[in-house]
Amino acid sequence: MKHLQLLSIAGLALLVLCFCEKKIPTNNTNFPSFTADAETEHVRLAIEDDAADDPSIWVNPQDSSKSLIIGTVKHYGIEVYDLQGKRLQSYPTGDPNNIDVTYDFVLNNGEHVDLVGCSERSKNEIYLYSIQSQDGTLRPLQAAPIKSSVDEVYGFCFYRSSIDSAHYAFVNGKNGQVEQWLLQPSGSDRISAKMIRTFKVSSQPEGMVADPTYGVLYVGEEDKGIWRVEIENKTTTKVSYITQSGQDNPNITFDVEGLCLYATSDSTGYLLASVQGNNSYAAFERKAPNRYLGSFSIADGKIDGTAETDGIEVCPHNLGAPFNQGLFVVQDGFNVHADGKAAPQNFKLIALAKITPYLQSLSRQ
Repeated sequence: MKHLQLLSIAGLALLVLCFCEKKIPTNNTNFPSFTADAETEHVRLAIEDDAADDPSIWVNPQDSSKSLIIGTVKHYGIEVYDLQGKRLQSYPTGDPNNIDVTYDFVLNNGEHVDLVGCSERSKNEIYLYSIQSQDGTLRPLQAAPIKSSVDEVYGFCFYRSSIDSAHYAFVNGKNGQVEQWLLQPSGSDRISAKMIRTFKVSSQPEGMVADPTYGVLYVGEEDKGIWRVEIENKTTTKVSYITQSGQDNPNITFDVEGLCLYATSDSTGYLLASVQGNNSYAAFERKAPNRYLGSFSIADGKIDGTAETDGIEVCPHNLGAPFNQGLFVVQDGFNVHADGKAAPQNFKLIALAKITPYLQSLSRQ
């Protein structure tokens, strides 16, 4: 028995060694590439864990250079970073997956708060927090548990109506079900939620993002592509496929994962999607019919490139150098230290000033 124990320990050590020296997936060289300008500290879980998942960006209204990156860590919780990538706060909340930020929700006590929301898989719930602008800490806000009926919550995003300013949350699950929840003030300083609509895609979705200008929700179905739903029509459950967002596009290699909206004005911009199968990011026109424009990757530079990305987020505002023209944040599924050794997952930060000229050139084609 003792010899078996020693063999098991040796075998485990060999597995860990193999993982640390495993070949990192290479980026697709067919696409233009850009390099990261900064990266967050790696998450506190092990190298072999599929841990970091989805980033969000909160813009500090007093000083945009003190804006925050708020990311989820599967099987742990939420972590908050500054724009240099330093971890500021850590919240062991359970098993969050996708996360988003929305602004200026009014509580019954008259307080205006910015919200962070996420899907929480271990309890199959939606979690809501307010962001304390003084120090960036998070405060729970749901008046009671917001229990989802989907199979297992995955994707999440907020939507604020440009018609009546109502705030909504969308959550989806492994079974393809998507729920829309109306957020309402409750008590003096809490929020309740009422589910008002459900609809479905055929298989597991994850990434979602909503466009308030056009009243559209985009849903990424991992093995199919991207779908759009008209949000302001509260009775519709129809989903429409975005051409060339799936197997009809040779540049899309499943899975389709994170989605984000890069608004260049009130009505123009791009829909971006992370494509895990070839370690790339696909760009579509913001306006319907969401024409596919092209793809790009994040390559090795002074900071390692990215591979098998889950969540992505973009902020087009001036956040101070080097993000004077905005910021693109992506989860990195294969993080590597400067010495070439594998490290636990983290998030990479890329200046939009690098990427925007390429997207503009695609738009003109």
